[in-house]
Amino acid sequence: MKRIYHIEPIYKSFVWAGQKLIDRFGIDTDLPNVGTIYCVIALPGELDNIVRETGEPLSAFYASHRELFACPDEVFPVRMTITCNEGFQSYQLHPDDAYALAHEGCRGKVSGAVTLDDEGHVGTWLFGHKVASLEEFKDCVERRDWNRLFDTLKVHDGDFVHTPAGVIHGGNGAGAVSATFGTNGDITYRFFDNDRNDPARPLALDDVYACVHFPEVPFRAEPPHPVQVPGMKLITYHDVDGEYVALRMKVEGETSFGYDSFLFITCVAGAGSVGGTSIGMGETLLVPAGFGPFELQGDMDCIAISYHAKEA
Repeated sequence: MKRIYHIEPIYKSFVWAGQKLIDRFGIDTDLPNVGTIYCVIALPGELDNIVRETGEPLSAFYASHRELFACPDEVFPVRMTITCNEGFQSYQLHPDDAYALAHEGCRGKVSGAVTLDDEGHVGTWLFGHKVASLEEFKDCVERRDWNRLFDTLKVHDGDFVHTPAGVIHGGNGAGAVSATFGTNGDITYRFFDNDRNDPARPLALDDVYACVHFPEVPFRAEPPHPVQVPGMKLITYHDVDGEYVALRMKVEGETSFGYDSFLFITCVAGAGSVGGTSIGMGETLLVPAGFGPFELQGDMDCIAISYHAKEA
């Protein structure tokens, strides 16, 4: 019997967070703020969504129901969140899989982000570096010479920015609500945290120096390229084997959609149904691999994540 599953969200407070996500998604929480809604993540004992129908953590559900994913990876591969940075985050990077597995025993992190609202804003992100050597990089960090260190990236509302492992980024958030997609990891190495000196947010200079690229890898802000199909605008932001597939579905009425792999769908505005299962703001559904074409109905904006394994 074909079945769609509900994935329970996880809310997390951060020092850089505020009230926007609580207000926008009507979150009932005792947390002082919410910086991230983890729609899809499976890190055992740390951040691990619950599958409502079975009561299992997503990591365990993946291990015991591999037929629903048709994925050869032994560890659940992807993550998807909604984030709002209303303060100073940190200056940081994420390691690649090889480094994270060797030093942390888990996957690294590549990710991408897109603002959910198109209000015509153009932001300047601190993103990537422009120095020539590790020695110069270290000197900039020691002197806190961020102007000499950081490159910048112009980002329009709706642009998608993919962050490869090892690319430095961070700083003051503009308070935009964004969708983020990536690999199933949560390792962050910080080299400046606004002098907070928080033991829960340690600096990791040696790891940063080991993971940063010389020269810097190419990056850019990619404008959306929606494809109009009957009843829906479909945007594919990213589709790289071994990384993640990031989609957005703006449904207006009714449409049919099929996908060859599993698909996690989160409603970020409006409401409707997926394969006959209702979905509202902030809710996430899993459509298993092999489900076949299904109906999308309603007036809703959805983000979705999937995965294709890298060929051996």
